[in-house]
Amino acid sequence: MTVIFSLILALVLLVGIIYALRTHNERTRENAIAREQPLPPLANNTAAAASAPPADDNSPPQAGATPAAEAPGESIISNNNLPDAVSCQTTDWRQSCQTLRDQGQFDEALLACQQAWPQWQSFDQAARVMRAAIRRHSGDAAQRNYWLQQLYRLAAQASFLHDKVAGLPDPSRHSLAKRFTPAQIDVLDMPWAELGYEQLRLLTKSDRKQLVQLWGEPDRHQSARHFHANQWLTSSS
Repeated sequence: MTVIFSLILALVLLVGIIYALRTHNERTRENAIAREQPLPPLANNTAAAASAPPADDNSPPQAGATPAAEAPGESIISNNNLPDAVSCQTTDWRQSCQTLRDQGQFDEALLACQQAWPQWQSFDQAARVMRAAIRRHSGDAAQRNYWLQQLYRLAAQASFLHDKVAGLPDPSRHSLAKRFTPAQIDVLDMPWAELGYEQLRLLTKSDRKQLVQLWGEPDRHQSARHFHANQWLTSSS
């Protein structure tokens, strides 16, 4: 009897170890993918939208919908717009972003990320800021859903700028800023029903699960660059 009990206990421990290793490997793989991919420019209105009051309408983005208007006086983020806590550390924008994020200063953290625009890393860090805001507002449905919507649009813009699609231009990250401006990216439709989430590489499994809970399953999944192929074919570098 003792031997049987020992074998059962050993089996339970083995299953627990295998599950823990699998979970760890999945998280490591997701982080590695996020670090390796080149990212799109942050939307011009990301910081402005971050400070705007959350919208009551939680319906998913629709094709042909007009993006929220930019607040009067707002312009493309430059170092002159950055708060002192950020602008004094422009040589280490990641550290500035992390510090501000940990302090709960999410708007300022997003401004710090824009110093690296249009690199993928700037969007990767911006996504981390938005996830922190989602966690911070877990008890406030309106704020949580607002930040979740911003995270989706961020991921869609990343897909538009950095996915590789056969038959479409594949410029280097250094030429992206010459081909598109943040203002041009901001006005593009990013409909949930058409884009879905499977090809939005910036989104984690947790992000996708929360978006489905908010909006339901989309009709299809595709790259935002593929959806807006005509923009790439008519743009000039």
